[in-house]
Amino acid sequence: MMASRFSRGACLGAAVFLLAACKNSNPVGEGTGPTALWIQSGTSTSGAQIIECGTTALSAIARFEGDHDSQSDVSSRVVWTSSNPGVIDVSNGDLETYPGSGSYFSTGTVVARTTGVATIRASYGDGALMASFGVDAKPISGMRIWPELTRMAPNSQAKFYLYVHPENDALEQDLTGSAVWSIPSSSPAAYIASGSTVQGSTNPLDTPFTLEARLYTCDQKITRTISLGKVSGLNLSYEQPAGNAVPIGIDDRVRVDAVFEDTSAIPQNLSSQLVIKNADGYDPDIASTSTTTSNTTVTSGTTAQLGANDYLLVGGLQDKKPVKLQLTYDKSGLNLVALTREYTFANIDVTSLRVDPASVDLTFPDLGQLSAYATFEDGIERPFTRFVTWSSENSDLLSAVGSGGINGGLLTPLNVGGEAKVFANYTSDVAGKLEERVIVNVHHN
Repeated sequence: MMASRFSRGACLGAAVFLLAACKNSNPVGEGTGPTALWIQSGTSTSGAQIIECGTTALSAIARFEGDHDSQSDVSSRVVWTSSNPGVIDVSNGDLETYPGSGSYFSTGTVVARTTGVATIRASYGDGALMASFGVDAKPISGMRIWPELTRMAPNSQAKFYLYVHPENDALEQDLTGSAVWSIPSSSPAAYIASGSTVQGSTNPLDTPFTLEARLYTCDQKITRTISLGKVSGLNLSYEQPAGNAVPIGIDDRVRVDAVFEDTSAIPQNLSSQLVIKNADGYDPDIASTSTTTSNTTVTSGTTAQLGANDYLLVGGLQDKKPVKLQLTYDKSGLNLVALTREYTFANIDVTSLRVDPASVDLTFPDLGQLSAYATFEDGIERPFTRFVTWSSENSDLLSAVGSGGINGGLLTPLNVGGEAKVFANYTSDVAGKLEERVIVNVHHN
């Protein structure tokens, strides 16, 4: 189950942890026994705010004193209780994930059945050591299923995600793993392959079926109506600029979509479902390919939101030699073929770095996205967001996806206001260490 996130400054309810307990003025567990106990969620030892229908994992930590003081996770050895059961429950390994599932929440998992506050207690041994932790469950203001498909290509798969937005200006939560996904009325058009992945059949086309994501923890649900659609072709979109060599050591991020004859339908991302080979006449040792999934932000109106997307990555292995790739989606009579543009690759390095925008204003809980661009030895500026290292000077105010990669530059504000510096770094063989700084102002209501 996904752990819920919490916001600094939120009302956390009663939250007290006891560092020691005594019998006859002596610590319990003298010698090598436990002398202190506390509850922890992430880095917090006082309390957490979660979302209605959500879950979060708590740990009970004990301190042992003796020849060598130590700490140990004793979550499975304590008895967990809630001061407000039925509103906010806690598992001792006895709470079923949903009725009839035969699977259970792990020990120490807090389950928010509805909104409210509770004190979660952990009791060690005979109860002489106890710890408490406050949990505040906030209401849901909305749910959405991503991607927003109304059509699927025959015989294709689509993985769906459930994002839940709390009230009171809190960060949106990914509860995909907390939901039970189903197609309630059996349909010949599609079935649940596993988890939240839907497998489409060959036919019938244009016959709608309903996808449901249900949160049994609080018995809320959301549905999406989808049908198989006739595909007119594949559409390719590229990250790197056309007509220029791709530097060896970086790669081009390509998205491949099925486009439907129903022009009102959103294209379906098929980037991870293709057969890829070099086009006829091209050396297969020129380029390498792989697929990846991002959680980068997408724009809905003026609000940035999380949305998972698959991509094909094309990287160069040899300098100044051309190559094209043939992409095929061949599924039970649906045979779609597309050629990529012709690639060449070059051994060129970065000479300068730029970050866009140069300054950002974020109002919590909106997310932000920074983009990096690099100028290379050939004088051409190219997208470079995925290849720099991002860092935030003030992680209590703003976190930035720091390792680069497919999600690089994603900004997540916390529920406090202030100014944070975000840095983009890259070390070039020809220019040395390059660094760009962006000022991010975070506002909260």
